[in-house]
Amino acid sequence: MYHRRAPAPATGNIPPSALRPPQPPSALRPPLPPSAPRPPRIPTAPRPSRPLQPQPPRRRGDDVCVRLVWAENLMSELATIRALLPRYPYVTIHAEHGGGDADELGRLALPPGVREEDLPASARYALAKIDVDAFPLLQLGITLCDAHGRLPELPSPGATAAAESVWQVGLPARDPSCIKALAHALFVSGVVSSGTWGKVTWVVHGGLYHLGFLLKVLTGGAPLPDTRREFLAALRAYLGRSVFDVRYVAARLPKGVKLRGPLAYLAALLGAPAAEARRPWQAGEKSLAACQVFMRIKGLYFAWDGIDMHAGCIDGLHLPPRSSS
Repeated sequence: MYHRRAPAPATGNIPPSALRPPQPPSALRPPLPPSAPRPPRIPTAPRPSRPLQPQPPRRRGDDVCVRLVWAENLMSELATIRALLPRYPYVTIHAEHGGGDADELGRLALPPGVREEDLPASARYALAKIDVDAFPLLQLGITLCDAHGRLPELPSPGATAAAESVWQVGLPARDPSCIKALAHALFVSGVVSSGTWGKVTWVVHGGLYHLGFLLKVLTGGAPLPDTRREFLAALRAYLGRSVFDVRYVAARLPKGVKLRGPLAYLAALLGAPAAEARRPWQAGEKSLAACQVFMRIKGLYFAWDGIDMHAGCIDGLHLPPRSSS
């Protein structure tokens, strides 16, 4: 399968309201458990010095269209996503950032001879917090699917027919106001709200970093919580308990089944169509690959017993059950 990029929206000056959002109403935020720390409020975003300009699209065939999202079409695309959630309640995200591949972050800070696998969960979280706090978010890939792995089909500018679609939100590296605007848009559109809390399943591959960057967005760019326990409580407060880490699930299958390795390797091994996409992959393609890997693992190994036993477990922060090793 090859992928194409949706044509970018027309360029032009961005209205101040698109990048200077008001304080989001507290009613739009999901309820917090009594024991969870309340994330910091999102401050008003100042207007950036220069308007955002969408990059030219890249066409990659006729099967899946990556819809490029910038300030000009942010609210309309998020409104489309919110309208699709009742039919496509599985949301897979992938964060691209200024620190390189999230699969390798954290390992770079270790002394020679020290393996990340040997570190306690608190130390792994501390390394991830340093990276997520330091590096800017550049892209956020979003893929929706239903319980059978089907993607939504949407019309695209310049296309003759509707195509299966995923999304890629782009943010400038040096503009902190844009992450606040994205947070505001996610709340106001209802993509993250009390209306979806508990009704949407969130999926990532390598959740410690990708969920870390998502939480950074939802708190308007604030530093991650100080402790692993506070981090997990904040994720539950915003996203609910139906959160799955593909890497955690893939490494804890029945005895004799080993699915360890990078996302591209797992996609090719499981025959995911996204594996055929030309490189380099960006956040949109990676979120699609993670979605397809998760749905294949779910169908192959959890068709009868269910996958809920792994809900809320994040690779690096949770230990596997002894019986599944």
